[in-house]
Formats: sequence, C-alpha cells, structure tokens
Amino acid sequence: MPRSAKRQPAPNSPKQAPDLGDLLDRFRLGEAAAFDRIVGEYELRLAQFFYRLCWDRGQAEDLTQSLFLKLLRGAQRYRPQGRLSTFIFRIATNLWIDHYRAQRPRQPLYSLDQALLAGFDPEAEGVASPPMQVEQSEERRRLRKSLEQLTEPHRLVFELAVYQELPYAQISEVLHIPVGTVKSRMHNSVRALKKILLASEEAAEARSRTRENPPSERRMGGEQ
Repeated sequence: MPRSAKRQPAPNSPKQAPDLGDLLDRFRLGEAAAFDRIVGEYELRLAQFFYRLCWDRGQAEDLTQSLFLKLLRGAQRYRPQGRLSTFIFRIATNLWIDHYRAQRPRQPLYSLDQALLAGFDPEAEGVASPPMQVEQSEERRRLRKSLEQLTEPHRLVFELAVYQELPYAQISEVLHIPVGTVKSRMHNSVRALKKILLASEEAAEARSRTRENPPSERRMGGEQ
C-alpha cells in the first residue's frame, strides 16, 4: 500500500497540466478543437497587449483577429520549437511593429474609457463610485501619457514584462534581442516612468493649489 500511494500523482502535478505548447501542432495534425483552446487561452491577453500599445479598442480587436488568421493560415508550416506563448507573442510583436510603421505619423487617440491595469475586461463595467471613478480615470490618464512617452522598443519590453508577465529570457526570444538588452530597456523604462509620473503629479498639485487660491485672491489678501 505505501508503494502504491507513492506512485499516485499529486492532484496539481505538472504532468497533469495541459501542454498548451503542443496545441497548434495538434491543430495542424487535424484536432480542430485545439485551435479553439488557443483562442480561449490567448484572446483576452492579446487584446490587452494590443490595446495598451494603440489605445484603441477597435484596432486592438482587429489586430487580435489578424493574429489568429495568421496562425490559421500558417498552421501547416508550424513546427513546435519552445513555448507556444513565445511563438504567439513574437507574431504579435511583429504584427504591431508593421502596424505602427504603417500608421506613421501616429494619430492622437483620446479614448480613456478602458482600464489600463492588468486584468482589464473590455466587456466589464466598473462599479466604483463617481468620485473614485474620477480619481482612477486621472491615474490611468497620467500612466497612459507616461507610457506614450517611452520609445516603442521600451514600451514593448515593459508590456511583455509587466502586463504579460513573461520572464526576461522569453522576452529575449520574442524580440530577438539579448537578455542584457531586455534588462537594460526594462530598467530604463521604469526609471523614465518614475520621473515622468513624478513630474506629472507635481504639475497636478500645482494646478490644484492655483485653483484653490487664485493669484487675484492672493493679491487681495496681501493688500489687506
């Protein structure tokens, strides 16, 4: 009995977890349901990925669908090499770079109604109180404006590392750059964002003080 108990796999054993890395290959070999599983696993992640780069829900959805079409059309040529997530985000990155270059000069995008943080659901509606919604909207606006000031290579590294939670080694494979370059871009991105956000907060506080105590009132107080 003890030996038999030892041979039983643990409930959460990695061997029992589904191997998503083989799904595209299984689809190539004729398992149609495998592609549905790929869509279920990556659709929201890819929509978030593209949205935080273009800030436009329609474009993010179009790019996501374009990526899945690329997977469908190229499935017969696919051969599993490494993680499927690396393969998919490499395609996503190349698709975004092509789109970004085609859109230059970039048109300003002003839609601020979508959540910025990880876990955002395009279909979900917020339940926060109006004052909290205003505060959250302002925080997202500042973070969005700060992200927009990063160079495109730095934004891609930041997105993959922070929001997609990919390890540096995997980001290196996705972007075809050394791990040291990934670390350097991430470090510079974080440092730049801190500096930009601090300046933005100081400017916001200065504007708030000006509204609370306009210059005309200060002069009148001084004359008295």
